[in-house]
Amino acid sequence: MSDEPTYEDEPEMDPAEFEGDEGDAVDPRKDVDPFESDPESEGDAPEYEPIDNRADFLDWFDQHFHTVEATGSREIAIWCPEWWLHPEVNARLWALFRAHQAVELSLSLDALSDWWLNHWDRHKTIIFDAQTGPFKDCDMTQGHLYQRTKGRNRPIVSAAIPPDSWHPPV
Repeated sequence: MSDEPTYEDEPEMDPAEFEGDEGDAVDPRKDVDPFESDPESEGDAPEYEPIDNRADFLDWFDQHFHTVEATGSREIAIWCPEWWLHPEVNARLWALFRAHQAVELSLSLDALSDWWLNHWDRHKTIIFDAQTGPFKDCDMTQGHLYQRTKGRNRPIVSAAIPPDSWHPPV
């Protein structure tokens, strides 16, 4: 005997429920965007202004970087004075910030320790890596991408946009 649920007790669907105005059968999945949270509520939801987390992020950023004392084996960490121009650094810092927000809401006594070990320590290893990190071509005094050949700002990975037929894996 299988543990799979059976749906023998379910009432059968009446095909008339899926008929349009002209009597044509309507596919309930047609024109549904899988990435939209609730396709039924389009136009019905009240409009909310997006929350601007910039001030919260910058407060966290300032507090956090005044707390950090060690970034690896170097006495002075490699850093770009225009760090916000680095998409990877932005993504990593934003992920750290969001994870830290979750820690602040957590009831777990070891959440903060987990954040330091599993979030900060892993990201800082990449952010501050002088040989391969995102700031490798920057100079603390000369500025953003100063070391890059001929000052060209070219991406390390050429990321082309996929064709319209491509969809993310499910």
